[in-house]
Amino acid sequence: MNRRLLATGVVGVLVGFIVGYFSGQVAQPPATGVAQQQDEDLPSNHPSRELMARVQHLLEHAREDPQDRDARVQLADIFYDMQRFDAAIPWYEEALALDPKDVNVSTDLGTAYLYTGELEKALERYRESLEMEPNHPQTLQNLGIAHFSTGDYQRAINIWEELLSANPDYPHAADITRQIETARSHLTGAAAAQ
Repeated sequence: MNRRLLATGVVGVLVGFIVGYFSGQVAQPPATGVAQQQDEDLPSNHPSRELMARVQHLLEHAREDPQDRDARVQLADIFYDMQRFDAAIPWYEEALALDPKDVNVSTDLGTAYLYTGELEKALERYRESLEMEPNHPQTLQNLGIAHFSTGDYQRAINIWEELLSANPDYPHAADITRQIETARSHLTGAAAAQ
């Protein structure tokens, strides 16, 4: 999953309104003609009616079955993809409580923490992911991003080089190489400024 964009305020507010609406509503059968409406009448960047219905269904199902890990992961992934990381976090946490060894959920939770500004929680989650799978490429990539974001360019470089060494066929190797080059240029700039 390559979901690495920060949420914009307008989309976040709009999606937050929709999620809040779904959280407080019980599914009602559509009024006559509403089901036939097209998504073209929705504002731009608005989730489709199909996605909204899916979220509603998953929310109801998750409430009815507190042991359904997959429903929680699906909800978290939807909110993550909509860049509503704050809404994704509790669902990832619940899914991880049901299956503490899911390295992908653990890493996505860490990244959701990172994007909500909870750096320490993100780093802790990445450490736990690497305990599960020491060379997990997505965890290493995101851990490097976390260190890069704090200005620890050398540590980011080391982690990304470890990623490429442990995963030579990583499909995003070219992106990682560019990230390493960017981090090196920041190091060079910082050294020149001193």
